[in-house]
Amino acid sequence: MTPFKSAVFVALLLGAPSDGAAQAVPSAPPDSTASLARLIADAALVNARVPERLHAYRARLETEMSLVIVDSGGRERTAQLEQVASDVRWRAPDRYDQRVIGYRNQSIGPTFSLMSIFGGWTTPTLYGNRLRLGVTSAASSNRTFNESAATLAVHPLASNRNAYYVFEGGDTAVTFFSGGQQIPIARVKVTPRPDAPGDAILLSGEMYIDVVRKQVVRLRGRLVEVRDGRATIKSGSRIPGVSGASFVELVNVEVEGAYWLPAYQRTELQARIGPFGGLRTIVRIVSRFHDYRPNDSTWSGPEAPPGVRHNLTFASSVAQQRYNGWTQPIGAASTDVYFSEFDDVAPVEWATRGRAAGLRFAPRSLGEVFRFNRVEGLFTGIALAKDFGEAGSGVTVRGSAGWAWSEQTARGMLGAQRTRGGTTVGLRLERALAHTNDFQPPLSWGATMAALLGSTDDYDYLDRRSATLAVSRTLGLKQRSVIRLEAGPGSDRAVQQNISRGLFVADGEGFRPNRGIREGNYVRTVASLELNPDVSGLFVDRGVGARLSYDRADGDLRWQRVEARGAARREIGPFQLYARADAGMLIGDPVPQAMFELGRSEGLRSYGYKEFAGDRAALGRAVLGYTFPFLRAPIRLPGRLILPGLAPGIAAGIHAGWTEVSSPEAEAALLELGATPDTVTGMLVPLSRPTDGVRASAEFLVTFFSGAVAVGVTRPIDRQGPWRFTGRIGQGF
Repeated sequence: MTPFKSAVFVALLLGAPSDGAAQAVPSAPPDSTASLARLIADAALVNARVPERLHAYRARLETEMSLVIVDSGGRERTAQLEQVASDVRWRAPDRYDQRVIGYRNQSIGPTFSLMSIFGGWTTPTLYGNRLRLGVTSAASSNRTFNESAATLAVHPLASNRNAYYVFEGGDTAVTFFSGGQQIPIARVKVTPRPDAPGDAILLSGEMYIDVVRKQVVRLRGRLVEVRDGRATIKSGSRIPGVSGASFVELVNVEVEGAYWLPAYQRTELQARIGPFGGLRTIVRIVSRFHDYRPNDSTWSGPEAPPGVRHNLTFASSVAQQRYNGWTQPIGAASTDVYFSEFDDVAPVEWATRGRAAGLRFAPRSLGEVFRFNRVEGLFTGIALAKDFGEAGSGVTVRGSAGWAWSEQTARGMLGAQRTRGGTTVGLRLERALAHTNDFQPPLSWGATMAALLGSTDDYDYLDRRSATLAVSRTLGLKQRSVIRLEAGPGSDRAVQQNISRGLFVADGEGFRPNRGIREGNYVRTVASLELNPDVSGLFVDRGVGARLSYDRADGDLRWQRVEARGAARREIGPFQLYARADAGMLIGDPVPQAMFELGRSEGLRSYGYKEFAGDRAALGRAVLGYTFPFLRAPIRLPGRLILPGLAPGIAAGIHAGWTEVSSPEAEAALLELGATPDTVTGMLVPLSRPTDGVRASAEFLVTFFSGAVAVGVTRPIDRQGPWRFTGRIGQGF
């Protein structure tokens, strides 16, 4: 098979569209379990040893490591990206050299490199009885290994496979046509035996085999650890409330019509954190091999010491900074995949629906369990869930209850939902402390830590009681977009500040008073559409994201509120652009809690807390940055700690906001938010005011760590004003 057709084959297996050079058609399953047994036995014989003609190979490896946060709604947020280029050399039977020759990164804040944790992250071949699946710790790299090491996984085609695995299926997933040849690919389900002996690491998932050549084409699944004949870490973590799992996907390509060698490898270390509402954190590593040179054992790097199986070294900082052979933009490899692609092999406890019956701790966010603000003081609670019905068609009932100790008030929620395919239907009864802040970034959980430790609570609150019927539907190939409809009765009641400060306070200043609202009952209807919500303007996900919502209330309180948001992050030549724009308007007579408020916390750093407000508003923020082509190489410190390169650069940004009051009713609502006597006339004037045109400021920054840290100067550009020092951590809004 030619390299071109091999690439098409790999794309087909990965689900990518082909260009017509090859075609895949479904085939019938085998006639009996005997055919599966023969297939496994034949493939085991072929896979047991490296082909005699293959003594070594050299290749180029391009890897993207990312740190991802998945919220309770299933949206991915990428907090850190590292792109690593390596030269690799493999020599039979198990010697593997890797030399890092290029590096670049982006993150939302200063951090350490994931290479501080991992000293290896690829599997050089799928031949043999044992495999190093997933990652190698930094402490284990460059050390002597033996074939029976407990950190090596038992291959599903190992000579002792039947003691560890049960096989099912064997149906032909696709038949691949290339060069006039038919290449049928059989899919085999691989399950660890419940009575597997001793200590072992096993694969639970599926194996794809070339039926003609009996070669392993693809391995995919979850790693299961067995200790003393028992699966000791079904979900991967011994920490209460935290469960983890390791997933792998390894795809081979035919090279020179003779050898099946790695083409694509993906490892994900996923952890679910129960106290944070099922928040999931992911370390994702995606690697692609190219430029293969079979039976080439030449090497420009240092030779590994005798007995060292995997040797990781680094080219000089100057050489890494000069590297320009990237085949993909940074972030592209992470954008191509999604965490839910491993749901079918995830632990049973992680199933999004139809979980095993039983009451479990399941908060939607940390705020259901613990929060602190100037209205409630300390709030503590508990959140539980229980599943009913069969897997895939059952109902999940969840509830939470807690007590605000300073306010002496109980709040909580009771709800039920059912998910089929991409559609979720739910009913929720809730009494919540809602806030009225506008244009908030994702994962805005409230002021808890800032209020508790710094006596800063930049939110205004109301007591909201509601009964809501909601229907949502995920959209798109990877179901990253969502449309949602909600309707039901509600009631808003005013709250007051009940504590004056947190644990620490500066200059004798404590919390400001809570702003006013208009009380009343209503029936509320909400419709929203989110397109690619992973791109939010706060994290480093690439692409364009958008959100459009319509919020309507009818009853004692009446409002119609339309809101739109767009966010983008991309490379423009050598420059990086990230931007976000929000806009909204109220239709009809506004109420104060539906008004738009802008100020320091919303990005207008030259102005005060919610200094501006109106029934129409817009907010835009954009930064264009450039990272200099030096000091980009990772910084290696003693103790295996590796920091991303200092990567200095420059950036310029504009932050602009606008509000307008369009009617006397809007002016009245503005006064209800809060008012203070005028120092000259003594008349009451609102705490917030229209912007009277666009308020904007410009900033010029010197950046470090590829933009994760910035210092510089800023000044208003809508009026005369002095230059002021500014600084930030993070690349978003």
